[in-house]
Amino acid sequence: MKTSRSILVTACAASLLALPVAAAAVPHGAGAATQAAHRYATTVRFLDFNHTKGFGSSLTIRGQITIPSLGGAIQGRPVKVYRRLDGRSHWRYLGTKYTSHQVHPRFKFPTAMIGNADYRAVFPGNAKLRRSSRTTAVSVYRHITGQVNKHAQFHGRIAPHYGHRAVYLDRRPCANCGWHRYRSGRTSSRGTYSFKLNAPRHGAYYWRISTPPSTRFIISHSGVFTTRRG
Repeated sequence: MKTSRSILVTACAASLLALPVAAAAVPHGAGAATQAAHRYATTVRFLDFNHTKGFGSSLTIRGQITIPSLGGAIQGRPVKVYRRLDGRSHWRYLGTKYTSHQVHPRFKFPTAMIGNADYRAVFPGNAKLRRSSRTTAVSVYRHITGQVNKHAQFHGRIAPHYGHRAVYLDRRPCANCGWHRYRSGRTSSRGTYSFKLNAPRHGAYYWRISTPPSTRFIISHSGVFTTRRG
């Protein structure tokens, strides 16, 4: 999935927004439609944040609400955040944060990672500013623990809820070589796995565990372990 990247926008418009912009531009007796037409257009901009995270980790979505015609970001405005998990059509409301009163106003929204999802930030607008929204995607990988014991047994557990599912043992013959699937198996009812490793006559083998992608998670990998004769 593609990440969304934006640059900081200065807050030079903050003082202008304190003026009765819409009222000053509307003739006496003008209707609601005319007033709406004179509201400033706004844009939601996402700032840099990590768009690939592990299951159960925390992610902080960062962004700004800008007024393109005035060239600035705005302070103290509400931003509603929604999440739609991959494979579902429903958007779930997560909460509301306000843009900061810093020199570069921005909003920050922390949330826990439960699976691949789209996140939507919505500025609801007001009498002077128009509504705007933007969506970005975040990919999530499974949490895979692993260790190798003295008997060269590579074992660990995969979360969340990965009982009786496919698991792969990958191997490469050098640190810069490509990975190849060495063996496949299935986890236990508790999501645990175990593979017996070997070692070359010279040099080392590099090993990792991987799981296939699904609607909820991207391809996931464990840490890398090495074996050698000695």
